[in-house]
Amino acid sequence: MIVLATLLCAYQLSLFLILVRGAAKLSPLKTETQEHLPLPSLSIVVPARNEEKTIETGLRSLVKMDYPGLQIVVVNDRSTDGTREKSEAFQQKWPQIKIKNLTELPKGWLGKNHALHTGAQETQTELILFTDADVEMDEKFLKGAVRFFQKGSLDHLGGIPQVTSRSWYLYPLIGVFGLGFSLFTRPWQGKNAKKDRAVGIGAFNLVKRSSYEAIGGHQKLSLRPDDDLKLALVMKRSGFRTDCVNGVHGMRVEWYPDFPSLARGLEKNVMTGFEYSFFLAFLSLGVFAMTFIFPFVFPFFATGKALVVAWISVGLLLMSYLGQLYLARLPLWCVPLMPLATPIIWVIFARACLLTHLRKGVYWRDTFYSLEALRSNRMPLPGRAKLS
Repeated sequence: MIVLATLLCAYQLSLFLILVRGAAKLSPLKTETQEHLPLPSLSIVVPARNEEKTIETGLRSLVKMDYPGLQIVVVNDRSTDGTREKSEAFQQKWPQIKIKNLTELPKGWLGKNHALHTGAQETQTELILFTDADVEMDEKFLKGAVRFFQKGSLDHLGGIPQVTSRSWYLYPLIGVFGLGFSLFTRPWQGKNAKKDRAVGIGAFNLVKRSSYEAIGGHQKLSLRPDDDLKLALVMKRSGFRTDCVNGVHGMRVEWYPDFPSLARGLEKNVMTGFEYSFFLAFLSLGVFAMTFIFPFVFPFFATGKALVVAWISVGLLLMSYLGQLYLARLPLWCVPLMPLATPIIWVIFARACLLTHLRKGVYWRDTFYSLEALRSNRMPLPGRAKLS
């Protein structure tokens, strides 16, 4: 028992140290002016499908951006609600907004990916920002991000937003998801040219047009539900420079409004992280349980010195969770709820894998995509490809 407790403690300590070092390496977005550098021309591409409840909030934030000559392209992707009407109402007030209405989805594309690819073709600027319709940014955030982009001579920059929800009980789940996401993707390694890791974020993916066009736009990601995440990886594997910054102090987005939305929303994302390998998904669910659930169960079976070491493991895990909450600006009162949140997230992940298997595909935005089609767009897992 003491050997198992020691191994568990060493494992949790290694993860804690990885997160501490990673947090130190994750680039902060400093509001440096560097006024001597001319700002490049920039367009924002906003895909929108049935976003009538959020499109006004997102566009109102974008039109207030402190950035000269800013252009905004709203791609209305076959919406059946009032998205088009609300977008056109904004266009009448702000001429920098351009609306592209799509009426059909070509074969071999996911809807959002096609909307992003089409929207980029509607622009002529040096830089393109891909963002979601429900994202809010502070007025100075975009300029600061571009200055950071220039200083690093980047081709791609991902920005991690502060995640909010109108349902307070989702925050512990968001924290657990974020902790797992950090360990799986290692966003701080994107700027390391020797590491086959890079992270893009749907709320903020800033790219240099010439580099984006060099990889063929979103064509290599046409059937990827995680297109935002993998855009950075595709660009890095093509020899371009990428980075990811913590943008929680200047950018916000509501992840999901309630629990059913959260469970449904993750249905499309989980299996793509395993490249649609159910064997890999099974192993990963086991690793997740061992990492985030087993430490809370083990103390009930340990005695003596093993019990002491087991509680140290619990403390290390809670410290990792606390650090994730702090960096993400999530409520710190979530810490004691972690033992309840972790099995719930595990069940959501397992349910997503099971539904993908039973359905032989996934539903996204009222459209079904078969496993056969999705598997045609698989790529090497992060850390597995040789960088050019």
